[in-house]
Amino acid sequence: MSTTNTEGAEQGSHSNYRRSLGTIALTATGLGSIIGSGWLFGAERAAAIAGPAAIVAWIIGALVALTIALTYSELGAMFPKAGGMVRYGQYSHGSLAGYLAAWANWIAIVSVIPGEATASVQYMSSWDFGWAHALY
Repeated sequence: MSTTNTEGAEQGSHSNYRRSLGTIALTATGLGSIIGSGWLFGAERAAAIAGPAAIVAWIIGALVALTIALTYSELGAMFPKAGGMVRYGQYSHGSLAGYLAAWANWIAIVSVIPGEATASVQYMSSWDFGWAHALY
């Protein structure tokens, strides 16, 4: 395979990936990225602490999240390779940073699962169904 970039054989490493998303895949990706305990308890706790000023905090949080999302979308367009969270650190700071980013990302993803389960059960226990009251 002839290549003109400096990464040699890695150029073809993403050529087998399908570059399209259907409606179902896009919806599942969107729902998968927003489901979490933050939406269950964030609004209630923010309103209890800050009162009406919580709206300002949500606007600031939305701007920060938008900045991060736009940054990752730009990096994804610049470096269309699998493993973006790991690769970006590797590209900018070397292999050790990429390795540490990979482990930090894995630990973050795995450690969220018990918290999400606990928060979901705690939230569902406030429902008016008999089975829900027995959860917590």
